[in-house]
Formats: sequence, C-alpha cells, structure tokens
Amino acid sequence: MKFSLSALLLAVIAALVAGTIPATAAAQTAGKGAPAYPMDCSKWKDGARCESLNRKVKACRDKIDDAWLDCMGFSAPAAKFTPPKPRDCSKASNKEGCEAHTRALYACKSKTTRAEHRQCMAEQPSRDAKS
Repeated sequence: MKFSLSALLLAVIAALVAGTIPATAAAQTAGKGAPAYPMDCSKWKDGARCESLNRKVKACRDKIDDAWLDCMGFSAPAAKFTPPKPRDCSKASNKEGCEAHTRALYACKSKTTRAEHRQCMAEQPSRDAKS
C-alpha cells in the first residue's frame, strides 16, 4: 500500500484534533465555563462604553450562568403583570382539573412577574395527577 504525504498529514491532524476537543470541553465544564475575553475598543464608536464592558468582563470572569448575567447587568427585565383570575368551575367539564388550577392560581397570586408565575405554577400539584 502506498500512502501519500497529504493523507498522512490529514491523519495526524485528525488525531490531534480528536485529542484536543474532549480535553478542551472537559476543561470548560470542569472549570468556570467559556472564558470571556476583553474587547478591542479601537473599533468602537463609544469607547467609554467599551471600557466599561471590559471592566465588567474582568470583574465577572469567575462567575457562571445566572450569577454571570447578574454580575454583568444582563438580568431579564422584571416586567410586572397581573396574574390571571380563576375561572368559574361550576360549568367546567373537568371540575377536578379546574379546581386544581384555581388552587394553583391562588397559591401563585403573589408572583408578579411572568417568569416567577410560570415557575410557581409548574411547582404546584398537577391538574392531571389523581390524589
């Protein structure tokens, strides 16, 4: 069998990449996550904003997930909303389900943002579950 130099080179590169990718992925999951690098402010129109973001990146480098978002100031807006009113269950075809939903709405009425309300409703006992 005759091997060409390019085939041998491709095999060596493939072996190196195959060994590097799992090591990089393991380091990122075991460590702090994907690193955040400072930006080049020379191309920005607003240099002060760029420098401010770079300072935040440097300060928040050791945080991950929601803690990183909060540190960077990217938290989701907490828009207020009015939770839905319970329905009249006297005419419902599935009265048990309607009453379970009404109990869940009552338990979650203090949650004033959509995200909090959805999470609270998800934590309530299911309408479909039989007691």
